Amino acid sequence: MTQRNFRIVTNNPWIEKGPAVPHEIILIEGTPMDTLDKTEELLQQGWKLVSAPLPPNVPIMRGPYRSLIIEENDRQYDKDGLIALHKARERYRMEREHHNLPAPGEDFGIIDRQMLQRSLRDSMLIDAEKAAGTATGGDRQ
Repeated sequence: MTQRNFRIVTNNPWIEKGPAVPHEIILIEGTPMDTLDKTEELLQQGWKLVSAPLPPNVPIMRGPYRSLIIEENDRQYDKDGLIALHKARERYRMEREHHNLPAPGEDFGIIDRQMLQRSLRDSMLIDAEKAAGTATGGDRQ
């Protein structure tokens, strides 16, 4: 099995490269929308979207941070990822437009970091399941 090349695109200053996040980090200054914009740019330069562009609930969506996982791709464009980002951008606009948004703070940074770590772990578990299915000749889903 080949080694996957991930990068993290984030506006969360509490995310640092280390044992829990052993991938290159692209730190964006700005809002979650700026993170989506940078990710969109990269999805047109040979990267594909791995993590979901929207957080799991509305209160987190209104938070100040967003971290996304991208992976080196064998194609120039990630059409599915670009579509997902477009839909996420529309939902972000709708949810963030007329609300008192929370100020950036460590609590939101920690929540975002934990969601990122969970996404990374889930991605590795999927790889392990695929490898196990291939090794046994089965196709696990």
